[in-house]
Amino acid sequence: MKTKSILLVVINIMFVITLNAQTTYYVNQLSGNDSSNGTSIGSAFETIEKAVNSVASGDTIEIIGEYKNPSYNASYTYSGVNDAHLWHSENTIRINGLNGTSGNYITIRAHDASTILKGDGANVFRVTNSSYLKIEDFNIEGEVDNIPLSTANALQFVYIIDDGNLQGTATNPNASDIKFRNEDETNDNDNIVEETDTYTNISNENVIRPSYIDTRGLYISNSDNIIISNNTIHHMPGGGLRVSDSKLIDILDNEIYRCSAKSYSGTHALVVTKTEPIASSGYSVNILRNKIHHNYNEQYSWSPTKTIITPRIDEGKGISLQRNNLTTWINGSGRILVANNLCYWNGFSGVHTNDGYRIDFINNTCYMNSYTNTITYPELDPNIEQKGNNIGISAQSSNDIKMINNISVIDTDWNGFALSAGGTTNLEVSDNLIYGVNGPVNQDNDITNIDVNTLEANPLFVFAGDEVLTTMHDFGLQPSSPAINIANLTYAPIDDFFGSSRDQNPDLGAIEYDSTLSINNVKAEEVKVYPNPFKDQITINYKNRELSEISIYNIIGQEQKFTCQKTGNILTLDLSHLSNGLYVLKIDSVSKKIIKTN
Repeated sequence: MKTKSILLVVINIMFVITLNAQTTYYVNQLSGNDSSNGTSIGSAFETIEKAVNSVASGDTIEIIGEYKNPSYNASYTYSGVNDAHLWHSENTIRINGLNGTSGNYITIRAHDASTILKGDGANVFRVTNSSYLKIEDFNIEGEVDNIPLSTANALQFVYIIDDGNLQGTATNPNASDIKFRNEDETNDNDNIVEETDTYTNISNENVIRPSYIDTRGLYISNSDNIIISNNTIHHMPGGGLRVSDSKLIDILDNEIYRCSAKSYSGTHALVVTKTEPIASSGYSVNILRNKIHHNYNEQYSWSPTKTIITPRIDEGKGISLQRNNLTTWINGSGRILVANNLCYWNGFSGVHTNDGYRIDFINNTCYMNSYTNTITYPELDPNIEQKGNNIGISAQSSNDIKMINNISVIDTDWNGFALSAGGTTNLEVSDNLIYGVNGPVNQDNDITNIDVNTLEANPLFVFAGDEVLTTMHDFGLQPSSPAINIANLTYAPIDDFFGSSRDQNPDLGAIEYDSTLSINNVKAEEVKVYPNPFKDQITINYKNRELSEISIYNIIGQEQKFTCQKTGNILTLDLSHLSNGLYVLKIDSVSKKIIKTN
């Protein structure tokens, strides 16, 4: 059958036709003015609030340059526990009740590579009670490099109780309002945290702690139909990305690093918690093709809900799924998919679920996710005992969990597990590769009792590198890797970490062997396509190249028609008319499988 190419000339014509229905609003905190109309770079708004109040379904907000919270101070120097700057709890961007519609998402994105979001309060980017949003292309930067560990240590146990009797306020407390958790001991009064100590019960109090050393990057709650893609979140004192009490969330192609460093609350790089059910057995949350690395705690944590404190670092995971076991979720429908992610040199565990139901860990690559035990404690004091079993892919107190087609490489110095499961039922473990960099892997009995086709062998990465953040790690597979061609085809995703198609004999881990060396991979990195799977639209981001041909075919080779909107180097294809199923998207010489779902 003769096929016709869809040239960008035609796409540009379609763009003109569809332009009238959709508007791009610009925000420039430095030179914008909220009295302007916001519809051009030269007439940009000053605040995100003005843009949010102006958009309608299908519109776009682009943020230009640096955007920061009102009290932001990169030169701040610690001067005392009740300094108001430590407590201001500001959000750089705060969005509530913003709703697009199915097929007409509201997009919030960076204008170009110079856009950067900064913050030193509660959150850099906070979204609540919203739906049908795309958040993409942002550089979200925290203050880790500006916060000495001595400052974090000084604030580690500090808190106030906002019970209506403060001498100051919750954001500007008086010195007399300040309390120290290490002084709340009930068994002795030495103010030294020991594993045998117990503390007063403050679980029913309104406990507030300093926001300055617990800033999150992006936090979304009570929302649905949100696509978070192509963002870089880094150097956050608290968590990198958190999603809570939400459903139909896609977390795609993001990089999160050097987060969770200074906090007192046991934070992680990427957290999804209390997921809500959906109407089908499909995926309520997709966590796909993310690079999660070098996220670890630098001090141990404590929780206001507990009367004990463990005086050692035991948090700082890469991808952490928590409390996805609410009654509505257990009795409802939907799953969580974690696939094609690279997780390396995180503090404790690359991928983990605690109290979770219906979660699939598929084709992830995890490497040396034990930074705390491998690097931090030996450098601090060689006599500190290395311990902690969950340093690869793990499940705790969970149900209906799948671990399939993964690669998990660990430090074997203290007999931690590459794959582990405690108190977990309906567990399926198959076709994984495990390896210890310094000796045989000690395997968890809960895994070996039920696993199938686990291979213990060196995966032969192209260049795993060392623990240094700036090292150029390459977790592609060498030609002789034992991980090639042995994945379970039933579960393997159609593409890999780079978005390149997997063949009929797929490989283990996040990166398919062919894609690490092929010319198409270079092109695939230059062209980002997301989300995949998609519901109504896909976005093509071609920052570093020009495109000449785009076409879509069904599985029997019939070319499909579509309309397209072009904004700068972003193309949005409206595919809402297509039936659910598998399609092939051709971009110049690159072919990519895409899936239409409900």
